Amino acid sequence: MKFAQFISIISHPMFMPCYAFGLLFYTNPYINLMVSHSSKQMVFILLVIFSIVLPIITALILKQFKIIESLHMKSAQERIWPFMFTILWYYMALQLLSKMYLPHSFILLMIGAICVISLALIITLRWKISAHMLGIGGVIGAIIGISHRFQFDHSILLICLILFAGIIGFARLHTQSHNNKQVYTGFLLGVAIEWIAILCF
Repeated sequence: MKFAQFISIISHPMFMPCYAFGLLFYTNPYINLMVSHSSKQMVFILLVIFSIVLPIITALILKQFKIIESLHMKSAQERIWPFMFTILWYYMALQLLSKMYLPHSFILLMIGAICVISLALIITLRWKISAHMLGIGGVIGAIIGISHRFQFDHSILLICLILFAGIIGFARLHTQSHNNKQVYTGFLLGVAIEWIAILCF
């Protein structure tokens, strides 16, 4: 159980943008050369602020006002307001990133992330879906899409990420946070939305 909880923490959706950008910066030599070191640092600072710090502060405020019962947000209804604020923070991050010299694919990655969260919000109105699996699925979908755009083989990275996604899925099931359908649906939607966002826009 402790292992499953640990996996759930390090694979939290708020970390996924940093993981995705970091993996692409340092595993794709073309992207690594295209983006300066100072730009990479600024990207990570923006992502930490808008995808980690602000969502945590938002969740704490919502808990303080008893809009959510706990930071785990186990019920679907508790996730509505956090998702709405996260969309806002991601949109603000997108606006700032679009002013930097970055490959267009990275902007599409953020657009895809906003689409993933927006869909999660819509689904959450009626049904609980695994945000963890949406997150890791989105990372995998983004890397598949960027592999096609840059004609670069990320096969080993993708295999590792798919194995990690399997571990995350196991953790979410083992902690009884989700059922099989919620886990598989989250993963497949995350992959599909990011893949489509990067290849089709």
